[in-house]
Amino acid sequence: MTRLILFDIDGTLIRSNSAGRAAMAFALTKVCGTAGPLETYHMGGKTDPRIITDLLMAAGCNPEEIQSKLPVIYDLMTAHAFETFPSKGIQVCLGVPELLAALDGREDVVLGLLTGNIVSTAPLKLTAAGLDAGLFRLGAYGSDHMDRNQLPFIAMQRASELTGQPFDGTNTVIVGDTPADILCARAGRATAVAVASGWHAADTLAKYKPDHLLENLGDTDKVLAILLARQNG
Repeated sequence: MTRLILFDIDGTLIRSNSAGRAAMAFALTKVCGTAGPLETYHMGGKTDPRIITDLLMAAGCNPEEIQSKLPVIYDLMTAHAFETFPSKGIQVCLGVPELLAALDGREDVVLGLLTGNIVSTAPLKLTAAGLDAGLFRLGAYGSDHMDRNQLPFIAMQRASELTGQPFDGTNTVIVGDTPADILCARAGRATAVAVASGWHAADTLAKYKPDHLLENLGDTDKVLAILLARQNG
């Protein structure tokens, strides 16, 4: 059975050193004159359009106005990211290069991304960390839907269209570092693999009852066994 394995980016594959936050602050200030309460806002597990909407509504903007400005905000975020990400000290998480190398080229695996980042900044983060964004054959991104829980279905549909094989929760695994990733996997009836390599401790993640819980992705053989095991019976 072919498996669709979807990785979150921030805190799971890489540590971005607040690079994305800086790009968003630049774009929001340029377009709207304010980034709202960005300094105190907790981004973990949220999609970029959700974050932008929350910040700008807190600054007094209405949802319709925010929606109309998203394209130009995205363009400015991407341009700023292209210029700044390489010098932001973005680092790959423990074990990630080895794990991706072991998964790359397997005929029984489709690698993808499931991230709150927009489609144009996600590969820039990976590249800045020294990862090959081309390893991921598809993705579901914050720019696809504000609600992260809708992203598994988008990714499954894209995987089915790409390969001609059916994908649903029974052959999909979602790997992430936040409670939102676990809840997202549950929404898609996929297998939830939580990893405490981001900003949430393992005991916090355990409260959301993921199918598997890891401190990090450093033990390649162990992680492969989990990802490639027969899922959901």
